[in-house]
Amino acid sequence: MFFKLFKLLAILFIGLVLVAAVGYMLMPNYYRVLIIGSDLRDTERSRSDSLMVVGIPKSSKNTINIVMVPRDTFIEHDEFGMQKITHFYALGERTDSEVLGNLDLTQEVVEELLNVKMDASVEVTFDSFIEIVDLLGGVQTDEGYKEGAEAKEMIHNRMVQAEGDFGRAENQREILQEIMKKGKSIEGAKTIYNYFQEADRARLKFNKIKSGLFGVAFLIGHQGRLSMGEVHEEVLPGYGDRIYTPAFGKELYYWILEDEGTEEIVKEYLK
Repeated sequence: MFFKLFKLLAILFIGLVLVAAVGYMLMPNYYRVLIIGSDLRDTERSRSDSLMVVGIPKSSKNTINIVMVPRDTFIEHDEFGMQKITHFYALGERTDSEVLGNLDLTQEVVEELLNVKMDASVEVTFDSFIEIVDLLGGVQTDEGYKEGAEAKEMIHNRMVQAEGDFGRAENQREILQEIMKKGKSIEGAKTIYNYFQEADRARLKFNKIKSGLFGVAFLIGHQGRLSMGEVHEEVLPGYGDRIYTPAFGKELYYWILEDEGTEEIVKEYLK
């Protein structure tokens, strides 16, 4: 009787290991999160003031990757014509009850641009960003400790940055890393999750089943540890140019992506 029970338990254990191993192999290398920081205003629909994709690896052999999509990235869209990628968050139909921008359209454009699917999305405004930073007790940056309002100035005002929008984007990625560090603790993660459940100017969307399965793969790939590890940063490569835009009746500045360089970054850090 004892040996039969032992054999049964051994079979169950082996079965669970095999299921876990197969599940791990079937999960993608990265869980991709689209992050949108909007410049929400009371008088008009918001644009995506900052736009980036975070790739969370299932294996500890890979780093967490932050890929920034410049807000002026040139897009030729079938319906809306020549646009900066920041505009799509403000385009499309809108109901009176909507506070935030057009997530679906923005995500669709980003997915087509990068040729990868997003697994989750996070949207914040400047006001909700301040509240999140303050709830977490502030953030430590290269410029010192910053509370919410001070951190917001670092990521918002590109006019005072030596490198303009790219200097501001660097601040955005630095502060995002600090928020991620605090969010990896149970208390920090709970604080952030509860905030998104109650906030009207912040939104978190994800598939619970897919997220749960990837969470299991993450634990397997990280030997049960929740350590964030190293964070790697990339900006989609390209060059700036001014192009006449019929819809606006004037030349506008655009960031023209280098296709080959963009494909290499996506393949290396998001696939």
